[in-house]
Amino acid sequence: MKVTLKLAGGFVHTVGFSQKELDVEPGTTVADILVSIAIDRGRPMIIARNGHGATVDEEVLAGDRILVSPIFSGG
Repeated sequence: MKVTLKLAGGFVHTVGFSQKELDVEPGTTVADILVSIAIDRGRPMIIARNGHGATVDEEVLAGDRILVSPIFSGG
């Protein structure tokens, strides 16, 4: 099944892309996706699934849009 992964901030430079369509197996979680692209789960981050807050343990569904952003501040 296809999901869209969008990265923000420093994750773009770490992984080398800002958005990519991924083909994942049913039962795949956000954590599985993070492992597959080598993002350390211990790093502080904000995760959204289809525009709403999500956790790493949530299973993704076909057509989901996942956003992963490091936590940052400024003003």
